[in-house]
Amino acid sequence: MSVQYYIILNEHAGSGQAGILWPQIKARLDAAQVTYQVATSEYADHAILLSEQFAKQLPDTPHQNWVVLAVGGDGTLHETINGLTQTPRQYPIPVAYLPVGSGNDFARGVGMAHDWTSALTQIIQCTHPTNYDVGVYNETVKEERGVFTNNLGIGFDASIIARANQSKAKVWLNHHHLGSLAYLSAALGVYYNQQGFMLTVHVNGRRDIFPNAFLVTTTNHPYFGGGVGIVPNATLTDHQLHLVVIEKPNFLKLIWLALRLVFKRHLTSKSVHYYTAKNLHLTVPAIEYGQLDGEEMGGHFFDVYVGLKQYPFWIDVTM
Repeated sequence: MSVQYYIILNEHAGSGQAGILWPQIKARLDAAQVTYQVATSEYADHAILLSEQFAKQLPDTPHQNWVVLAVGGDGTLHETINGLTQTPRQYPIPVAYLPVGSGNDFARGVGMAHDWTSALTQIIQCTHPTNYDVGVYNETVKEERGVFTNNLGIGFDASIIARANQSKAKVWLNHHHLGSLAYLSAALGVYYNQQGFMLTVHVNGRRDIFPNAFLVTTTNHPYFGGGVGIVPNATLTDHQLHLVVIEKPNFLKLIWLALRLVFKRHLTSKSVHYYTAKNLHLTVPAIEYGQLDGEEMGGHFFDVYVGLKQYPFWIDVTM
């Protein structure tokens, strides 16, 4: 099927790398005689508005030949798919994703090529959509709901993201493809300030209480934080949410956990609790930072219900 692409371009992704690469991307599209329109995301949440408006004006009928292509990082994909799902459709518009941001965890999770040129080939030579799991959440304290493609985190990882995003060094590090160092630097600072907090997990008909929770991550695939394999066995097609709860370790145990993480053995540690389920309910009666796909949720109490749905992606990772 010949498709047309509605491209949502975030030139600021990857600390501006997406904008630098765009002329090359456009040249490749033109050389392949791809039909497309381009809309530029100019501010936070703009991609939500752009994709929502596009979805509203496209008739909800079968055999549409449009694909919405997010060009940017995980945050751009997050906004794009949230806009596409704002209005329920019987025939969802497929979404594609060209990973030219700083983290690109969804690309790792789905098995896309690491370089953007090969990843673009996986998109424009795709012939049919593939349904992948995405997380859905309903946060009742702030009355926010939506979807996430990677993870929803509360505590340590969310605090790292908030701190890293405020770092002036992040732009320089991203420019030199060293963005992970910004998160490592932030992690060391956050560790000393992040206190344990009360967490209640309602899962699989049981209730578990953790008085000293430190990191709480519900993930849809193996990766978070720019390539950290938090749940090595998770996949985007297993129809399961994967929840990792880590109780606050002392500094030496944190180093030990980090080493076990490198060798993918951290899930068997006593201070690490691991769940799989189709639905979760998390409550945190303390002000903590939250994150969705690397985007800040701010600091507040949490009462969040998490589930799963499937969404069509226009990516052929077999190429």
